Amino acid sequence: MENKIEMYFLAGLATAPTFMEGLRIALGEKIGRFITPNRVADHSGSPVQSGLLFPYGDWSRKAIPQLWEIRADMRLGAERFSKSIGGNRVVASIESSGIGDGFSPVRGRTTLLVGHSGGGVAAVQAAEMLLRSGARSSCFAVTIGSPRCRIPERLKPFVLAIRAARGETDRRSPDIVSRLGSYGGWILGSRLRLPAWHKGKHEPGATVGLPIIGGHADYFRNRAPYVNEQGKSNLDLVVDTITEWLGYNAKYR
Repeated sequence: MENKIEMYFLAGLATAPTFMEGLRIALGEKIGRFITPNRVADHSGSPVQSGLLFPYGDWSRKAIPQLWEIRADMRLGAERFSKSIGGNRVVASIESSGIGDGFSPVRGRTTLLVGHSGGGVAAVQAAEMLLRSGARSSCFAVTIGSPRCRIPERLKPFVLAIRAARGETDRRSPDIVSRLGSYGGWILGSRLRLPAWHKGKHEPGATVGLPIIGGHADYFRNRAPYVNEQGKSNLDLVVDTITEWLGYNAKYR
């Protein structure tokens, strides 16, 4: 049976309507070649279908209400994801969209949620909600330059966090947004079995620091001056990272 994938790109705070369009096109084309390397499909027969979502609104909505909603979602524990403002909007949009028409949740269908900035928080929470409800049987989330939020244990292997990095040895991202929030949680310590704080208790299964040129708003730039010495643009680096991660993920295959 031929694999099929639906992708949703989730924007963050006060974002332009087409901000993630370049990523949507580039990633869709590359994953399409990965799934069907010997076939060029037309629109109707494409194994990859995608859409843009705005879980907190776009730049036409006031920024302060969006900021408060993202902040509220960042603080949610996994047991309270049903209260997620952005996550519920994403789930509702997916259920009402026609992107998945003709696809069966349990037969050869994969859902990929890619969120930038605050959209990454909504992506994680929506992915868990879709899996928990049984609406999707295979769901992945990618966060790009996103604040940290708690990742449920069962979802960790299916979450990739991408953040800007200055170099391979510098662990502190120049993208301040990706340093906001927390992956921390309480665990039983080894000494006297007392509670101890673990800063990585709820971190994603994979985190990649990309040496992009620029900062938080520049992950999807695809032309000079956002091209490195190897001829790779920021967008190329992001697309390559996502497809490599998916390619090595046995669940996706």
